Amino acid sequence: MKKIALLVVAALIAAIPLTAGVAVEKEAYAAGETLTLKVANWEDYIDESVLEEFETQMSEKYGKTVTVQYNTFGTNENLYNDLKIANGYLYDVICPSDYMIEKMAKEGMLKELSLASGGNYDLYASDYIKGIFENKIKWNDKTLADYAVCYMWGTMGYVYNPKNVSHEDMKDWASLWDAKYKGRSTIKDSVRDSYFVGIAYAKKEELLKLKADYDAKTITADAYNAELTKIFNDTSEETVKEVQKALTALKKNIFGFEVDSGKNDIASGTIDINFAWSGDAVYAMDEAEAVGVELYYSVPETGSNIWFDGWCIPKNAQQTELANDFINFMCDPEIAVRNMEYVGYTSGIAGDKTFSIDYYDEDSGELVETVEYSGVYDWMVQTYELSETAGEGLTEVDLSYFFGDGKVVYTDTVGRQFSAQYPDTATTTRCVVMNYFDDETNERINTMWENVKGVSFPAWAIILIVVGVVVIVGVVLLIRFKDKIFKNKLGGKKGVKVVRKEDM
Repeated sequence: MKKIALLVVAALIAAIPLTAGVAVEKEAYAAGETLTLKVANWEDYIDESVLEEFETQMSEKYGKTVTVQYNTFGTNENLYNDLKIANGYLYDVICPSDYMIEKMAKEGMLKELSLASGGNYDLYASDYIKGIFENKIKWNDKTLADYAVCYMWGTMGYVYNPKNVSHEDMKDWASLWDAKYKGRSTIKDSVRDSYFVGIAYAKKEELLKLKADYDAKTITADAYNAELTKIFNDTSEETVKEVQKALTALKKNIFGFEVDSGKNDIASGTIDINFAWSGDAVYAMDEAEAVGVELYYSVPETGSNIWFDGWCIPKNAQQTELANDFINFMCDPEIAVRNMEYVGYTSGIAGDKTFSIDYYDEDSGELVETVEYSGVYDWMVQTYELSETAGEGLTEVDLSYFFGDGKVVYTDTVGRQFSAQYPDTATTTRCVVMNYFDDETNERINTMWENVKGVSFPAWAIILIVVGVVVIVGVVLLIRFKDKIFKNKLGGKKGVKVVRKEDM
């Protein structure tokens, strides 16, 4: 009990600096001192030079020094736990993923956004992205659009080495289970992402039939996507059992589980297939290309996940107005492009606004060129050297869903960086948003995942462990009782008098 009491006291003492710091900051803001915006984002997920530009712009707007205190987190759960533990002011702006935004909003952890009409998000965000936020995730009278705007989005698929892997095989999720690829692939050490793969395998026949109906035009694109959404969000007890069986079998065929190392492993040649987020696929292809290796990216044909990360404002944020300014700033097309160039993911911003970007030599730091763009679409066309007219050897890519009617481009390379960053309409039609898991579902899914990840030992390993334990126990006993053992061997028994030479 004393130990518990001491721990409680220590925890209370540790909390004092946090609460005191909040009080001091409130007083400082009231006194008109420096405004500090606290931002929490994923690691390596922003061009930090844009933060300096934001500070300059806001200092001019507010007539006082504005600084950004930039923090990073490793997982959505880490961010959630940090906010829960703080139980108060910790950050002004955060960037969680789709399901975590919904979870936080439902638990009352987020403020509703108050972005000005006619602001950057209103003017420049893709209608496709707005539609997902406004229509795909709803509860009661609220939608995701009430609490967040899209920062980056993408798909899930395979990044692979075509020298060792068939292009055709990468159109099918089931290829991960193929014995010919044993030990040559990785999947995510993430229950949500890997559950999706397990569903794709467990429901393969159902997904193939649905695809055949869509290809035969017996169902519309919207109906197809709606049915896919039901299948990939099935968390019934029976389906969870099927997924556990599928993933348990898969575990024996893969190189391992990973969260962030897969993009480096595929680029270095350690593996040939990596189940990856599209932005990581772009990174891996860039890294491999630098050493003369050509990788590709594929979104399997029976359906995949479309995900997004969004800017939100925590309920207890102290700098709400400045936080809204930050979100508006991040939705400027120029800022969106600079961030895309840095992280390799795809911004939700699609609108036209003329801007220019300076490009510098990485080694010397000297200015190489200044390129002017008439908008995000123009940046994409110039960056990937696309054609806006059909030509021999060129493949048509329909991007009207994202950039608007008539936005069709032509490329001589399919399946590389451009395809990963901007999937075509056919691909997005078969990509669905995964729903938030409630507590009951979460428990069932996590139990399944623990069973899949559980360590199993072969018989020879168990025997070795038992023998090892016996040997260790024997050595310990020998050391503990060695004096008695050797004394008995020398005749030092009770009742026997030992006569020394000098006593004779």
